[in-house]
Amino acid sequence: MTLHGLLAAVQKARDQTKEILRVLEQTGHPQTGESSSVYLALVMIQKRLAGLRAGAPLAEFGPELAQLAAMCSGKLAPLKTLLDDAERIARGG
Repeated sequence: MTLHGLLAAVQKARDQTKEILRVLEQTGHPQTGESSSVYLALVMIQKRLAGLRAGAPLAEFGPELAQLAAMCSGKLAPLKTLLDDAERIARGG
């Protein structure tokens, strides 16, 4: 896959994380901090991706995305599939 595909996948995961975070903050849910951490990590990954040129190696993002996916349980569970997809793209699959 391409840089564009990975950027789109990370953007989708970031947008969904932002929505989950908003809901968790409103309800004072205990996973608010965890959700915030995932969101901030995705923002940073997105910024790093935006600075790459087309054809740049993307595999270095795979482990980070896998680590974020592993954090997604409970209210964050819907993000796991999105992050797994992004990881697969980063690894070239």
